Amino acid sequence: MTKTFDPRGIDQSWLERLQQNNEQQGYVLTECDYWQRGGEEDLAFLYSSESLTLISCSPEIRDLVAHHKPETLEQIISLTGREDLEVYIDDLDYYLTQAPVPIVARPDVEVRELTLDMHRKELQAFVECCSEDELLKADMGLDCDYFYAAYCEGQMAGLLASYCGVEPFEALSVLVKPEFRGRAVGQQLLQTLIQATTARGRIIRYRTNAENGASIRLCESMGFTQHSRIQLLARL
Repeated sequence: MTKTFDPRGIDQSWLERLQQNNEQQGYVLTECDYWQRGGEEDLAFLYSSESLTLISCSPEIRDLVAHHKPETLEQIISLTGREDLEVYIDDLDYYLTQAPVPIVARPDVEVRELTLDMHRKELQAFVECCSEDELLKADMGLDCDYFYAAYCEGQMAGLLASYCGVEPFEALSVLVKPEFRGRAVGQQLLQTLIQATTARGRIIRYRTNAENGASIRLCESMGFTQHSRIQLLARL
């Protein structure tokens, strides 16, 4: 049976990651330095869901955050009036809250599991044929634990890569070549991962850029529901 999620467990996982060990809701400004994980120009990290807003930030803006309690990092830019700040990560996290929507497999699309050890050249060739913008938007790379490739018309039409994050979650990246979009390639890749993570006893965390409409449509078509948002703020 496919694993779905308990929203309280997701929020609690983030609270523990940011060194908040008691179950909490509402607005939490932490003392930890999680905001520094991205780079020396970073100023703030924000996690928000329907019941929790969790912020870790630099001492440089801590008083402002404590006073105004911004719900998004864009609000910090507005409050400071500074033009040298940028929200450079704005991602949405989706999870399965119900049984996945079944799809009918297309006979012209074949999905195979690949490994980096056995199929490195093939995986690298797919990545190299994609544009930098597509790779960035999909957050696609080869530093992953599992790979699933969709083949159509004798070539690799799409690739899904996943990695095991904080237990029991498994995150993913998916990219389909433009000429094969609209042919349910992404859906068949995602359905394969749903089956695989069920066998592994893990839960899919589907993270996508807030502006990646194609990715959002894909996961929602399979029954995923948005639960939370991740943002990072930095100096330009």
